[in-house]
Order: sequence, then C-alpha cells, then structure tokens
Amino acid sequence: MNKTILTIVTFCAINFFSFSQDQFTAVDFSKIETLKDSLLFDNATKDLRQYVNEDQFERAEDIANKLIKLGHDINYDKGLGLVYRLKGFMYNELNKYIDSNESFEKAVLYFQKVDDKDGLAMVSNDRFIIEQNKGNLEKAAAYLMEAKLNMEQLNDSVGLSGTYNNLAIIYKELKDIPNAEKFYLKSIDTRKNLKIDGVGMVMNNLALLYTEGGKLAQAKKLLQEALKINKVEDDLKHTAQSYSIMAKATMYGKEYETAKKYYDTTLCVGSQANYKLIVVNAKQQLGIIALEEGEYQKAERLLETARKDFVKANVISLILKNFKYSFKLDSTRGNLLNAIKWQKEYQELSDKRMYENTTQKVENTKSRYEAELEQLKLIDEKEKRELKTKEELFRYRLLAFISLAVIAVILVFMVLIIKTRKERKRYIKELNESNQVKNKLFSIISHDLKNEIHGLESSLNLMKEDVISEDEFKEIVPLLANRTHQTSILLNNLLNWSKSQMKELNAQPTEFDITEVISNKFTFFKPKAEKKDIKLINKLDSTLIFADKDMFGIVAQNLIANAIKFCNPGDSIALVSKEKENHYEICFEDTGIGIDPSNLNKLFAEDTFTTTGTENETGTGLGLRICKELIELNQGKIQVESTPGKGSVFSVSLPKAA
Repeated sequence: MNKTILTIVTFCAINFFSFSQDQFTAVDFSKIETLKDSLLFDNATKDLRQYVNEDQFERAEDIANKLIKLGHDINYDKGLGLVYRLKGFMYNELNKYIDSNESFEKAVLYFQKVDDKDGLAMVSNDRFIIEQNKGNLEKAAAYLMEAKLNMEQLNDSVGLSGTYNNLAIIYKELKDIPNAEKFYLKSIDTRKNLKIDGVGMVMNNLALLYTEGGKLAQAKKLLQEALKINKVEDDLKHTAQSYSIMAKATMYGKEYETAKKYYDTTLCVGSQANYKLIVVNAKQQLGIIALEEGEYQKAERLLETARKDFVKANVISLILKNFKYSFKLDSTRGNLLNAIKWQKEYQELSDKRMYENTTQKVENTKSRYEAELEQLKLIDEKEKRELKTKEELFRYRLLAFISLAVIAVILVFMVLIIKTRKERKRYIKELNESNQVKNKLFSIISHDLKNEIHGLESSLNLMKEDVISEDEFKEIVPLLANRTHQTSILLNNLLNWSKSQMKELNAQPTEFDITEVISNKFTFFKPKAEKKDIKLINKLDSTLIFADKDMFGIVAQNLIANAIKFCNPGDSIALVSKEKENHYEICFEDTGIGIDPSNLNKLFAEDTFTTTGTENETGTGLGLRICKELIELNQGKIQVESTPGKGSVFSVSLPKAA
C-alpha cells in the first residue's frame, strides 16, 4: 500500500515539475504568425530575459534561436534587436567575447533599421558596463558617449542625468579632470531642472574632485549646498559623505579643530545611516588628527580600532594608510622597533597587493585568450561545415565553377589559419612579457631589497642584543644611513618601474623652477657626497620648465645618485642649464670614472644593465631606464656623453614654461 502511494506521489511530482517548466514560457510560439502578434513576441522576450538573469543559459539560447527565426519570419526588427541584445549579454557571461560582440552589433543594426533610439542607448549602456568591468575605460567612455547621443535625441533627461554622472566618474579615472568636472556639472544642472533626487550625491562627487585637485574654496562652497539638499531629502548616507569630504578639505588646510568637528558629525550621521565604512574611516582620520596634535594615546586607540574594522572588511588601501600612520606615530614617540614592525607590515601587504594585482591581470589575459581561442576553434569548425555544404551543392554545377570555388575556399582557409596563428603568437607573447615583468619584480624584491633590509635588521639586532656597545653602534650609523638611502632609492625606482610596466604612469605637468628641486636634492645627497669627499656644485640660474615636478625630482635623484656612485674622492658634480629655443637643457656633469663606450647603448635599454660603483655600490639597473621613461612622458629627451677617466654628462631636455 505504502509503495503504491509513493509511486503515485512521485509520478504526480514529476508531471507537476514538467508542467511548471513548460508553463514558465507562457507564450505559445505557434500563435506568433504576423507582425500583429508582436505583443506575444515581446512577452516571450521577457521570459528570455528571466532565463538570462537566472543564468539558465542553455534554455535561454534555445528560446533566443526560436525567437530569431520567428522575428525574421514576421519581419519584426525591434524584437530581433531585443533578442540579440540579450544574446550579447548572455555570451559575455559565458566568456564568448566574439559571439557577444557579434550579437550586440546585430542588435544595433536592427534598432537602427527602426530608428529605436531607446534600444540603441540600452545596448551602448550594456557595453559600457562590460568594458568598465574589464578595465577598458577608453572603450567604456566611448559607449557612454553613444548612449548620451541617443538619449539627447530622445530628450531623456532622467537617463542623461545618470549618464553624465557615469561619464564624469570614467573621466576622473582616466585623469581627464576638465571633462570630469564638465559632466558632473551637467548632471547637477539636469537633476536640478528635473527636481529629482541625487543632486547632493553628484555634488559630493564634484566636491571630492575639487578637494583632490586643491580647489578647497570651491569644494567647501559646493558641500554647504550639498548638505542642505541631502538633509532636505533625508539622505543620511550622502549627508555623512558630505561631512566626510568637508573634513577632508579642512584637513588639507590643516584646520584640525574644524576637521574634528566634521568627522565627529560624520560618525554620528554615518552610524544612523549604518554606513560602516565611512564611520571607520572617520575614526582613522580622527586618529591622524590626534597624531598631528601630539595626542599620541588617543591616536593609537583610534588607529587600532579603525585597523581592526578595515582588516575585517579587507579594505587594503585603508589598511596600508593605517600602517603608514601607525609607523609615523611610533617613530614620533621614539618606539623604533614598533615603527619598523609597521613598516615591515606595510611593505608585506603592499607587495602582496601588487603581486595579487599582477597575477590577476595575467590570469584575466590568459582566460580571455583561452576563451577567444575556443571561439576561434568553433568558428573554424562552423566554417568547415559551411564549406562542406557548399562543396556538396557545387557538385551539381559545371566543373569549371567547382574548380574556382574550391580555389577560393582554400585561399580563405589559408588566410584564416595565418590570422589565427598570428593572434595566438601575439597572446603568447603578451603572457610571456607579463611573466617576465612579474619574475623580474620578485627577483629584485627577493634579492636586492631583501639583502638591504636584512643588513639593517642584523645591525639593529646587534644593538638590541647588546652584542656591540653604543659607541660601536654609532660608528656603524653612517653605514645604516647609507643602506637606508640605497633602500629608499631602490624602493622608489622599483615602484615607478612596476607602474611603467603596467602602463600606470601618467605625467601631470605644471610650471615650476628646477632650482628649488635641485636645491632639495643637494641637501638630501650632501651627507653621502661629503662621505666620499665629492663636491656638489649648483650653477643653475632660475629655470622655469613645464613638466611633472615629482617625475623631474625622481630623475634628478637618480642622476645625482648615479654620479656619486661613479665618482672618486676629490671629484665634483655640477648642474648647468642651457636655454634653447623652446626648451631648457639641464646638464648633470661629473668628473668621475666615466663610462666604457661599449656600454653607452646599454644604459637606457629594455634589459637592465648595471655595474658596481667606486666603493663597490650595487644597483638594479632600473634607475636610468626609469629616467628615460619619465622624461619622454614629459615630452623631453635624455642623452649621455662620457669619456673614460674624465667623467660623464647626462643632458635632460624639457619644455619651457609658457
């Protein structure tokens, strides 16, 4: 009896499940016979969208193919555009990038046939999101501009307000500040005219842009208005954000008492809005202010509290900032061992982050390559099947036409094979280059940087364990200072080299006098030069150039350090500037040992080249290569002339200030 009941229940369950699956797509395709049935077609498209959203791609593809056939049969171009748009999204989720692009392009064609601006805007917006997630910001901006044009033709002001804000965010990431500001202002004006929510949120974004650009007065004025709007809209989250940005702006001006009030308000409003990240960040900023004002116990307590929360949330950038100020706190209090611990943790986390970012980029490139390679294979197989069908049809034709067709097919096939091989070689080359960058980076970290840090650690341990006396420790302080100096230069070069390999270096030129930079660098290198009995001579007149000041500082530091490295006691290093028609030539002249003529071409080459200095100083070979890249980023050039035994002259040409 029980067995019979179980059988009946099971049978009913199976039938119910099958019925539910069949009824999910409620539209009967057989009833879609003419263009008048477009409403039924649209309902089926809604079912298709649900399958795609639920990642039921196999069933979604089956329905999409049926709808495409029906769409052609009834000449429903708008419906075809909707289906191909969904197929494009689906294929992207399946990493079939070639099929995805092809589907989106077909969607665009069908929407253009019926002049459906709304459909075209939706496709452009989909492709913007896909490219933004891939990190292709230029492509993302281009698709957003297409969406903007279509929305403008539709007079879709609400859609435009969001698109303007997205464009501003993209341009900010691309470091195009004028365009970012322009589109934030457009978004604000549009939202104000429409009297819709979100004005305060966009104002916050623009105020943050102004703050980071040093336009503090404009930022504060804008934030006062944003606060009023957010309070009227009872938007606690963006109200807390407004106070946080206001505090940041006042901190730039070192108005610490005012900044504390704003951060206290941020804590209060952020807690009400359950906006945990901004609350924790406010605690950390209050800790930094306490550090600046000498309230060390308060600073330690706030930094420790924030650090625990950031670690839980795994916000790496803010954890690194916490380590940095914890180091500064313990250094200020004279707790050098604890300060070194924070510096070590900062470096380890920074290295880990850099490694993970590099590895992720390599993995993404590899995955994209493998997916596209698979797509190429599928296309190859599809073309082979098509060729086979054509051959069967051509058999019924005259022998002459058959011969011509076969020749044409063979030529096409050969072109496809050559193209596929070239693409494969290009992807393999990119992967190899990425691996070489990663291996070089780890090699330097594990050898040069590790040796320097171990040397410092060993010396400090001797003092800590009372192996040497305080007087003996004082004797090795110059050695420790030299090691620290070398480690600083190595870290600086390593960071900039890593950025250049990942194409993240961007020049931000300003007008400045190089005499100020050189004066600071001479002060920095004075102890090192005096130790080797080397004269530093500044023959520079006031020299205004137009370049990235920080990048020029890095170049000057590397060239002066290099000159000291290859000078003997009694030698000198002089800086001279020569005015040309539209640029200045800054010469770093030394009377050192010079450079072998056979090595001149190796100095700025892709493969790193280095030799030991006059006191057996070592290096990584990255310095001069970085100098060349930084100078060229600023529309300049660097040259070297050298005579063995007499010295060297490194000449840097940079544009004059306007």
